[in-house]
Amino acid sequence: MLLLLFGMALVIVGGAMAWNRGVAGVTATGGAKLVQQADAASLSGAGDSAASDESAKSAPADSWPDWKPTPQAQKAIDTAMANGRPPQFLVASFDGAADIRMYRRWLALAEETGARFTFFVTGIYMLLPEFKNAYQPPRMSRGFSNLGGYAELGGNRSARQNLRDNWRAFDRARMMGNEIASHYVSHICEQSDAWSKADWVSEQSQWEQLMLDVNTVNRLDPPISSIITKDDFHGGRTPCLNGNKDLLFPAMKSMGFEYDSSETGILGQWPVRKHGLWSFPLPTIPRAGSKYDTLAMDFNFYVNHGKTRNPAQAAKFADLTYRSYIGALRGLYQGTRAPLVIGSHFASWNLDAYNTALDKTLREACAMPEVACVTSITLARWLDQQSPAKIAKWQAGSFKTG
Repeated sequence: MLLLLFGMALVIVGGAMAWNRGVAGVTATGGAKLVQQADAASLSGAGDSAASDESAKSAPADSWPDWKPTPQAQKAIDTAMANGRPPQFLVASFDGAADIRMYRRWLALAEETGARFTFFVTGIYMLLPEFKNAYQPPRMSRGFSNLGGYAELGGNRSARQNLRDNWRAFDRARMMGNEIASHYVSHICEQSDAWSKADWVSEQSQWEQLMLDVNTVNRLDPPISSIITKDDFHGGRTPCLNGNKDLLFPAMKSMGFEYDSSETGILGQWPVRKHGLWSFPLPTIPRAGSKYDTLAMDFNFYVNHGKTRNPAQAAKFADLTYRSYIGALRGLYQGTRAPLVIGSHFASWNLDAYNTALDKTLREACAMPEVACVTSITLARWLDQQSPAKIAKWQAGSFKTG
């Protein structure tokens, strides 16, 4: 059953939903102000002209590092360690993360809760349709994409305007201490299982070119300015979790990655290094209301639940998903304290049921005294500081739970 459902996940696509909630004033919940300068007007819908790209685009001195826990997360870490046990890490991540409307929602929640997110960006959304042939996917025709092109997120706005809007969102997210990571270029799934190490290097190299040289590739005038640099790229997640990891991991290590989040795993297992990278798998978790488990990802819940346009049914699905997420988190909290990685999409399946579930989960979980809601790179660098013996002790549950 699980294999069937995961197979269906190969058709994952990143949808988008309108969300009119703006973000203004970036602070850490209960902590010091994280960002003094940000392009808040662009996230609230104002300042949409191309010329406004030149405002507030240099990283302020107090921009929050994506690897550094927020004050709230740091307090949870310190409290747990002082009590002789590991903190409970929660990593909330998003695939296909290129839609300013969704950034408005999740950055507002980040401000309210002290959580920080990993946004896995699909590179094709950085390429205007008329320049699609600038991309050469491994072993496929030039310009190929499983997602069409950037214009699909256009709605009643042009692809060029969406491109500029999303770079405002990337900058704002990054200044707050969220992580911008790779979801590779054009959402190639099962075909990538045959890719070589060189193919993966080519794919990631092209993703980085689209992210770092967006102006040249798309011939933008005026240009987009951004605070994003190669130093911000720490890890990735492959589309549909495909790809031969024994080739992918060494390839990404050579590209400077510190972690990968493209595997599936067992709930309660602490991360391990593979080919020099930390592996942060999406675990299989008990699914509320069912005897079957499922992957801790919104799309897998959607496939299990089926499609609905009925508000009452959607509310039920939201509650079942929330109960699954929070149940898994609480089980870990009283167990091995292994990190919990949750995967989501910039989508609004079943009347926004899965965003609603994640929102509720984060508001509850991130307020727990020893839960740290962090980015993938924050977790990776914290693990770098721990000895293998200490991690083995935690994996064995050799500590007193609270």
